[in-house]
Amino acid sequence: MTSIWDLDTPALLVDLDALDHNASLMAQRCADAGINWRPHVKACKAPAMALRLIDAGAVGVTCAKASEALAMANGGITDILIANEVVGEGKVARLVEVARLATLCVAVDDAANIRQISAAADAADVTIDLLVDIDVNLHRCGVTPAEAPALCALIADLPAVRLRGLMGYEGHVMGLPDDEKERETAVSASILARANDLCQADGYEIGVLSGGGSGNYRYVLKQGILNELQAGGAALMDLTYETMGVTNHRRALSLVCQVVSAASPDRAAGDAGWKATGRHTGLPSVVNPEGWSCVGLSAEHTHLSRDDGDALRIGDRVEMIPHYSDSTVLLHRALHAHRAGVVEEAWEISGSGALQ
Repeated sequence: MTSIWDLDTPALLVDLDALDHNASLMAQRCADAGINWRPHVKACKAPAMALRLIDAGAVGVTCAKASEALAMANGGITDILIANEVVGEGKVARLVEVARLATLCVAVDDAANIRQISAAADAADVTIDLLVDIDVNLHRCGVTPAEAPALCALIADLPAVRLRGLMGYEGHVMGLPDDEKERETAVSASILARANDLCQADGYEIGVLSGGGSGNYRYVLKQGILNELQAGGAALMDLTYETMGVTNHRRALSLVCQVVSAASPDRAAGDAGWKATGRHTGLPSVVNPEGWSCVGLSAEHTHLSRDDGDALRIGDRVEMIPHYSDSTVLLHRALHAHRAGVVEEAWEISGSGALQ
């Protein structure tokens, strides 16, 4: 058996006990609220971890890109939502590849794009489900509630595509203070509900109302308007989600580096720079050994400073919590799944680099 301290560095780790706790917590909270859990896997990008979330109670996964969805489908995931518009001949052809392997649903907000997806799916003799994307005040993608019925009508008239429902992502609320976040989450939900009312009034069956992220999911569940939750990052948990007020989750993701220079007792350099941690708004937090902090990152080095405790020596290992899993995991090829420091599996991050 391999210890996490014997892995080649930098090594990306996932604590199975913490991951299973987080997954069970999210699945149970969704079940208690009567909402399906479809976690986003843009953070983990590893089919083996996605399958573990499904075993915990998820109904399928949410992806960001067609190539990411294909990696998941090739890894055994059979129910996939791409919560993004997929535009262009090559990318739509990739949707067809996914649809041959899994039940596929894609977000849309444009008539020409819907026709393109329909034509490609019809030519390949596959069916692709669609969610009409509603702008719920993020002002990134999506149509207004008043525009949604026309897209529903188009989908109903075209071959090889099927209306599954509506989605609206409230990304603009994630970093807000709690009281404002709850209020703005409710506003976003009301916009999606309005779109639902208009579409149903025109005779269209809306089976799915999808949205929500890790930063606001407790309010989504509390309000009870959506029936599908896309939050997934909190299964790994990181410093960003802690600043967003995500509670009762455990830190599952960490990164181990090796000390490559210890020029003085109060400082050292590790071999995990921003090429291994990602570049985000904050620095990693050192959790082992105690008494040390990450005070900076360069491309290949962790800048470590001693606040207390013993001096570090060449070859010592340092474990850190990344600031944001989304900008860390995609830089690596494997997630080393461990329990109590003993590696049980190495999960291929087959979605790494899947940006198309």
